[in-house]
Amino acid sequence: MEMNFFAPVRIITGKECVAKNAAEFSALGKKCLIVTGKNSARKCGALSDVQNALESVGVAYEIFDGVEQNPSYKTCMDAANIARSMGAEFVMGIGGGSPLDAAKAVALLAVCPMDAETLFSGKWDTQPLRVAAVGTTAGTGSEVTSVSVITSPEGLKKSFRAPSLYPAVCFGDASYTLSLSAQFTRSTALDALCHCVEAYFNRTTNDICRTFALRGTAILLEMLKKTAECENCVLSFDDREKLYCASLYGGLAISVAGTAFPHAMGYFLSENHGIPHGNACAVYLGEFIEYNIKNAPEDAKEFFDSLGTDKESFASLVNKNLPQINVKLTGMEIEKLAPRFENNKSLNKCYGKADREFAVSLLEKIFGV
Repeated sequence: MEMNFFAPVRIITGKECVAKNAAEFSALGKKCLIVTGKNSARKCGALSDVQNALESVGVAYEIFDGVEQNPSYKTCMDAANIARSMGAEFVMGIGGGSPLDAAKAVALLAVCPMDAETLFSGKWDTQPLRVAAVGTTAGTGSEVTSVSVITSPEGLKKSFRAPSLYPAVCFGDASYTLSLSAQFTRSTALDALCHCVEAYFNRTTNDICRTFALRGTAILLEMLKKTAECENCVLSFDDREKLYCASLYGGLAISVAGTAFPHAMGYFLSENHGIPHGNACAVYLGEFIEYNIKNAPEDAKEFFDSLGTDKESFASLVNKNLPQINVKLTGMEIEKLAPRFENNKSLNKCYGKADREFAVSLLEKIFGV
């Protein structure tokens, strides 16, 4: 039984965990660049909590709040220049996947400025600044992974990873998710579900990975029943905390195995059509389940038996939480996307033969005019 695992992140969760553990910040350095977006970290109270914590332990900081959805290489380089000029000793990411992924990129680029091609190649041997991560959504799992996904100068979402990019510490206070909209709550929950399912049905999975994936999926199936029936998603703190924990389980699962074709094929929907990331991946979940029932039947049976559900119930919950995605693609548009799936790492991790030809046929099936 294979149980290889490495995720050197100190995980701290619970109400007021930032304030209660301020000493963790001073252990990282005396100067910090906070990397976040324009509004969400302020609205949920996370930014003020972090500021108070830093001030209480004598850590100086500057705030870079220019991170957009699907953060660009240019934005990360701009923040890295600020980190370098102020002599930052660590980077604090506050937010969902975009600020947290950006923080990892900033931590690397602050130490070693490099062009985008070099960054995405992974062909660098640099020790980045340490990163602290404060999550404000329940979906990304970036708090506990070594992966950063940012947008290239060509407008394509690309990832890079290295063991040195694991955050040193992450803080998970589900209070920060209480203000999330119903739409955002569902989308981020679906993102976490994709992480769990894609990690489970993956050539690089192992027993530890599947343990995380099943635990996360079990929680998410419970919570997706509530979000499907809750028009405004007015969830209790306990429910929000369950969602956040499920997100961490999903992150821990993909820290082992990475993602599969739903993520790889979902990127263009965010880039070109403005579809939220979780929804863009989840639109493929039904097909992914059917694909694995065909190509990994024993694993699929174990998956559903362990969860006490079946493919119809699973698909129904996903569909009830997934808004209609009104995207239509011509044959020419599909052919233009096709090169992205040539020898694609995430597709190669799928059982069976998920190649360029498969991706094109799936795009035609779901989005073809």
